Amino acid sequence: MQAAMEAPKPIRIANISGRYLVFDPDAVSALRRRANTNGTLVGTTPQQPTQNIFLGLPIEFRPEEVDALIRTNVAYVVDDVAAHQSALQALDHDSRRAYISSLRLRKQTAHKVFAEMNAQKASIAASKAERLRDATSTPASTSSAAPDSLKSDGSPFSRNSQVTLLGVTPTSSANHVSPDAYALPVEPRNSENGSLCQFMLGNGYFMTPGLRFGARYSVYPGDPLRFHAHFMANEYGWEEEIPILDIVGGGRLATAVKKAFLIGGRRPSTSPDTTPHAVRSFSIEWAGM
Repeated sequence: MQAAMEAPKPIRIANISGRYLVFDPDAVSALRRRANTNGTLVGTTPQQPTQNIFLGLPIEFRPEEVDALIRTNVAYVVDDVAAHQSALQALDHDSRRAYISSLRLRKQTAHKVFAEMNAQKASIAASKAERLRDATSTPASTSSAAPDSLKSDGSPFSRNSQVTLLGVTPTSSANHVSPDAYALPVEPRNSENGSLCQFMLGNGYFMTPGLRFGARYSVYPGDPLRFHAHFMANEYGWEEEIPILDIVGGGRLATAVKKAFLIGGRRPSTSPDTTPHAVRSFSIEWAGM
């Protein structure tokens, strides 16, 4: 009972070349459930790169999202490059041998899977060729109807019987790198930029980049996989003049796509920096469209 009531562990966010990334799928799921933060999929395969919705891990987070997670003690940031270099240099001979053995075992498992797949394909091709041979009435037609996959020795797919050599790339280094190694003492930024994002996340909304609708954020009342966006949001400084064309264009565009245009900013405060600053937000919706 006591273990079930323990507070969940903070999520590890890797800082790589100034980008905030999360590679662990369990951590990504926890951030969606606990902190209504989904980030953006940026992962792709080197040999088949894509630039569409079919991207995968890692998840990249915006700096304002990371600030919000740090303020609520949901996550922490580590210097991923320094942590990995330190872990690789600290491995002793036995640890290196165990690591190489685990990679060889995974490679053998992958070879076995591919061999079974090739054997199954060869069996299916052989059965099809057998049915074609039985369906023909003359030997001449049999030889002409035989597929190219049957070689002179009668073994189907003999050319592809050898399993292609595989290279195994580890997808996780959790067993070798300490989760809190080289944790960066990142302090929450005391900047107006990102205040609206933190305010909306703190009120239970989900946020994604809103570039496709001409805004900075797309604001969802729940998980974007289940809901449509309700607001297209832009953030402005408290004393910043908002161009009227931004209000007209953003408001009409948001209304045209059945959303409201939301603007907001952080109100200046004379209170200590430890207290959260108040954020005011206004929604604009065009009538008669």
